[in-house]
Amino acid sequence: MITIGITGISGSGKTAASAMLAEMGGFVVEADPLAHALMKKNGAAYDEIIKAFGTEILDEEKEIHRPALGALVFDDGDKLRQLEGIIHPKVIEETAELISGATKTGKYKFAVIDAPLLIEAGMHRNCNSTWLITANHEIRLARIITRDNISKEAAEKRLASRKGDEALIPHADVIIENNGSLPELERNITQALKTINVILH
Repeated sequence: MITIGITGISGSGKTAASAMLAEMGGFVVEADPLAHALMKKNGAAYDEIIKAFGTEILDEEKEIHRPALGALVFDDGDKLRQLEGIIHPKVIEETAELISGATKTGKYKFAVIDAPLLIEAGMHRNCNSTWLITANHEIRLARIITRDNISKEAAEKRLASRKGDEALIPHADVIIENNGSLPELERNITQALKTINVILH
């Protein structure tokens, strides 16, 4: 089964693209919810994260308080890399297992890995095709402000916290500009599937 990796910085429309691919018959694995599940009390990364970052990141229920963990690693590159070193290998392993299971069912035309850090985590190496969903800066800003109900300043900070498209483009073999409507995005996705020989009908 062909596996497509999808990435894009916040506000580009990566989630919308993945939802469309699911409707077209793809088996979609979202990396973020997997990472969040790994951090839960019974999750595979829980103990390792507590050992690395201490019990002050726990809430009253002894669950990892993600905002507290985020505050700890956000401005510290070494700590962020340490956290990613714990989580990324486990997400990659679980993703591979899920796709292997989906392949055996014979129900799906292709698989999709939806991951904001697809390239940074090295997950694109497990994909047959890597897609970058992109959009103009102002459009991204407007989408983030509307979606998350945050200020323009907060949205700008979020976009500035990640590498831009220029760092991701060299690793992508399909680039989809998503500055227009959803029907336009759907047409671009259908065309992109044809270029990698995925037949929808």
